[in-house]
Formats: sequence, structure tokens, C-alpha cells
Amino acid sequence: MSFFANTQELEMVMKGLWTAIKEDPDIAGPLIKSGLVVRFHYREPEGRLTVDCSDNQNMVIIWGECDIKPDVEMFMKSEVAHEFWRGAVSVPMYLIAGKIVAKGPVNQALSLLPAIKPAFKKYPDVVQQTLNRTLVSK
Repeated sequence: MSFFANTQELEMVMKGLWTAIKEDPDIAGPLIKSGLVVRFHYREPEGRLTVDCSDNQNMVIIWGECDIKPDVEMFMKSEVAHEFWRGAVSVPMYLIAGKIVAKGPVNQALSLLPAIKPAFKKYPDVVQQTLNRTLVSK
């Protein structure tokens, strides 16, 4: 059973989290500097999220389908995304196991993992604010 009851819950949490990331220069800075466009494809429930840093100045977050061509695409169950943001996922191990499937220059995306780590602390607050659920972060 997925943590997210439906696509609306997934959207609320992911948009809330990425907005919090965008507003934190210490996290957003390295992502924007990368110039990457990363698209996350979620299933069970379904959802798409694109993070566009292609202009090296801003981060644009788009929920749903869009015409922007991603550099990197990540495919996973929504539950895997939830566990990732809780800090409970080794992305390299999940890639090897096929729980996350990546297309594009994955090494570039993986190099940004240290910059993303501080967002793990934001995730429980986002879940609390959007879904009124309490999470214990790992």
C-alpha cells in the first residue's frame, strides 16, 4: 500500500516539497547551477513532476505533462519517492535493483544527491502541512 492515497496527495506533497527546496538557496543553488531538467515519473498513484533548471538562474517546477525535454528521467513507484524523501533509500542500490529506473546522464543527477540531502529534513513538515499527517524522519 502506498503512502499516498491518490494522485492529488502525491501532487500536493511533491509540489510543496519542491517549492520548499526552491525557496532554500543552499539546496536550490547547486541544482540551478547544474542546468539540468529532471522529470520524475511516479506510479501507484500516477504523477509527473518536472524540475527545470535549464537557464542556470531559476528553478521551475511543473506538475503533470509538459513539452520541456528532460535531460534525466527517473521512473519509480510513489512509495519509493516517499521513502527516498524520508532518507531511507540508497539511490545507487535502488537503481541496481530496478526499483528506480533512470534515463539520461544519471551520473550528473547522482552528483546532486548531497545537495538534496538537507531537503530530507523538510519532508516531514511538508507532509504535515499538506496532508495533516505526522512523519518521524529517519
